[in-house]
Amino acid sequence: FPGSRHDGVFGLWYGKGPGVDRSCDALKHGNYQGTSEYGGVLVLAGDDPGARSSSIAHESEPALVHMGIPVLNPSTVQDYLDLGLLGFAMSRFSGCWIGFKCVTDTVESAASVEVGEQRAVPVLPGDFEIPDSPRRGAPVGSEEALYHERLPAVQAFARANGMDRVVIRPEKARIGIVTTGKAYLDVRQALDELGLDERRCLEEGLGVYKVALSWPLEPRTATEFAGALDHVLVVEEKRPLIEDQLRALLYDRGDRPSLEG
Repeated sequence: FPGSRHDGVFGLWYGKGPGVDRSCDALKHGNYQGTSEYGGVLVLAGDDPGARSSSIAHESEPALVHMGIPVLNPSTVQDYLDLGLLGFAMSRFSGCWIGFKCVTDTVESAASVEVGEQRAVPVLPGDFEIPDSPRRGAPVGSEEALYHERLPAVQAFARANGMDRVVIRPEKARIGIVTTGKAYLDVRQALDELGLDERRCLEEGLGVYKVALSWPLEPRTATEFAGALDHVLVVEEKRPLIEDQLRALLYDRGDRPSLEG
């Protein structure tokens, strides 16, 4: 990890959606307590949005948000590797346990991937200084540290590492699609089937913004993308997590675009 001579100890927790529900108390207490100074924790949530192998369809984001655990939502097998490494670094920098969404369609797939020491090298934010005591464990102090110190640190880390990014950027964009996780692949497939390849999207002024950190949404790059548009469409699984955050960020802008999900 940059700037450190310590290797640290990292933890990996996994549970399917119902397991996340049953473990909320332990996960919430762990996140409020924070990580060790030179360690980090990834909380893998196995989600089955189509109920292919579950008694009900489920998504874990609302439970993770309730626990104050940030959520990374990878789109591909390559993302699982890259965001997994960055997730550990994010956890170590911020002191937060980091949620990691694992959906059936991606977990049960195969892919060729790139590996190596130069992939997913974390960058420390230059515009954010983590306080000296983001991991204090007192009941009231831990809540204050989480919501006023650690979660802003997560957003700063995501911004410094370009985790949320514009994948199609027209010079004069009119319409933008904001999406995340498996839904990003569905969006790209739908655009292809409509005859909207990247060249055509650039010609028509259609931009696409791919979100990796679905909560808490990094505000600066999100509003830079959406603020210049006439209309924004948010495509995500089930409940409007990113849509509601983006609406709140844009609400006070006089030039805000129309928004739907």
